[in-house]
Order: sequence, then C-alpha cells, then structure tokens
Amino acid sequence: MGKRVGVKGAAEITGLSEWEIRTGARTGKYPHMRVGGERGRIIFDIEMLECHIRRMMIENIKNNESEELQEFGKLRKVY
Repeated sequence: MGKRVGVKGAAEITGLSEWEIRTGARTGKYPHMRVGGERGRIIFDIEMLECHIRRMMIENIKNNESEELQEFGKLRKVY
C-alpha cells in the first residue's frame, strides 16, 4: 500500500477533476475505500489508482487501434 489521499489529493495528483474522481469512485470505476460508512470519506491509494488509470489508458489505446483496423477498406459516401 502506498500513500493514501482524499478526493482533492487524488484529483491534484492524477490531473482529473474532483467531480470525475468522486463520480468514478461512486460508480466503481476507480478503486477506493470508504471511511465512516456508506456516506463517509472516500480514500484512494495513489499507487493503485495510478496503476488502474494506466491500465484503462492502455486498454483504450488497444481498442482504438482495433477500430481503426476495422475501418480500413470500408466504403463510405463522399459528399
């Protein structure tokens, strides 16, 4: 386990907005812990969060590359 921070700290370190971090945690997009029950404070392990975001970026790049390959040779209307 690495350094642990709240929503504001995670936003500053990752470069994402506080809204994105908070919403992503609520929907399960980003790994987090809750301190103080269901409505308690959201805590992130920075190493884990950065690793997860890095995996998401790599997966996104792979998906975009495969989509580009599927578009190759496809006929389209030109206006």
